[in-house]
Amino acid sequence: MLVALEGSSPTIAGENNYKYYVWDYYLLTGQSPKKYIIGPAMFSVSGSLINIRKMANLATAFVNSSSGKVFLVGWSRGAAACIQVAHDLKRQGGKTIDAMFLFDAVDQDTSTNSDLNYIPDNVTTCYHAIATDKDWFWRRVFPTCGQNAASGVRLEKKEFHVSHGGIAGADGDDKGSRAWMDKNMRAEGAL
Repeated sequence: MLVALEGSSPTIAGENNYKYYVWDYYLLTGQSPKKYIIGPAMFSVSGSLINIRKMANLATAFVNSSSGKVFLVGWSRGAAACIQVAHDLKRQGGKTIDAMFLFDAVDQDTSTNSDLNYIPDNVTTCYHAIATDKDWFWRRVFPTCGQNAASGVRLEKKEFHVSHGGIAGADGDDKGSRAWMDKNMRAEGAL
């Protein structure tokens, strides 16, 4: 199965998030079943209609209702929600996530109480494309998380000198993040 967690709402500033890579992977995967979960508004908090916690709850319920290999892909707060799903599944008995594919995971809201900088040991492999072209404001408001992992987790991080949105397809040049993630998703059998 594949669960795709978007980074923001498709209505932000008139943007159509269906142009981003998370949506592409949802369409391209041969995995079945699969689920696409939209992201939150520009800024989210614990009381927001959509936030990291609520996205993770939807994804966790979907994973628990299905069987087979588990693949999670996410961008921004959707990537942080992938990490939260791993924590939730571990607390519920340790269901394994075969691979997570993260585009610049950021922990921006206060909706969870988990350490979203830490990938738990029920994740086999995690690929994390990290955007490094973020100014002071974006680094403070949207800090990158998911940079550490439990012993036994294969965490592969790669930095790309691109903006937070650009790493997931918002700009014309992603500096190679898509090609790197495509290769990893194919190697894991998610595509």
